[in-house]
Amino acid sequence: MATLRRIHNAFANWLDRPMCEITRADIERWQGEREAKGEAYSTSKRHLGALKTLLTHAADRQVIPANPLARINLQRPAMSEEELSEQGSRRRYLEREEVSGLFAGLEAYQDEKRQQRRSSRAHGKAYLPDLDHVTYVDHVVPWILTMYYTGFRPGDLFGLRWEHVNLAFATIRKTIEKTAHYRPEPTTFPLSTPAVDVLRAWHRLQGEPQAGLVFPSGRNGKRMSGTAMQKPWATVRKLAGLPDDLQLYTLRHNFASQLVMAGIDLLTVSRLMAHTDIQTTIEHYAHLRPDHSRDAVEVFAKRTHFVEESCQQAG
Repeated sequence: MATLRRIHNAFANWLDRPMCEITRADIERWQGEREAKGEAYSTSKRHLGALKTLLTHAADRQVIPANPLARINLQRPAMSEEELSEQGSRRRYLEREEVSGLFAGLEAYQDEKRQQRRSSRAHGKAYLPDLDHVTYVDHVVPWILTMYYTGFRPGDLFGLRWEHVNLAFATIRKTIEKTAHYRPEPTTFPLSTPAVDVLRAWHRLQGEPQAGLVFPSGRNGKRMSGTAMQKPWATVRKLAGLPDDLQLYTLRHNFASQLVMAGIDLLTVSRLMAHTDIQTTIEHYAHLRPDHSRDAVEVFAKRTHFVEESCQQAG
């Protein structure tokens, strides 16, 4: 019954169609429609699996000549930055010269966009807004800077809303998407001064909205896709002279790594990274902790020496 309910809900528009007439093109269109509604690939895959089971059963009982979907599978979507990271990216932090390169690349990206706009305005498109006197030419730089200064996962930036942001108190309070299924309550994250400055400037450029997505799609105003920042990041990375294999997700690793190397305790880092278990933080970042063991034994020695001298003076 559960399989039939799944098929009825997922393929409601096909219920009056002959089973043997379903084609690969039908499945491709169906998958596109489900993706457009925000359905996860894994969910669509389960729906198709249920339909294929039904068709196999019909073929076995000779209701239809054969299962028309026997060799048809869903097209795997392009991986998001987070998925690319989980598929084998090396957790590392940015070297000092890479940080300098990153900020130079972001500025070069804006200069390039401004030059393109000047050229467009000079060649028959004077109606386009002037970009020479705006802080950010589009969402790319403030998006990347917000990730750099917060360590947020890409998905949480795509879903970030102005309702989550409190610029007066320098905080973001939102439910972390990756763990929302078992930790639905929102978490409060403090924002550094540079992060507030970035978001405040972007807020002004957006007309100081009270609600809505912080970084909506420039095409339709809706949430951007999970791969929306891959091409802009490749452009910035090239302009910055950064390695071709440096993934955007490295900005998250850099955030955690720099905090640990600065001596911030692992529990605090774990909370800022929204790790569900501090063991995750320990596993990936504990090796970066400053070695305070020599300082510790010197403190002990000094205290012991003080006690020894006191005893000698008393004697």
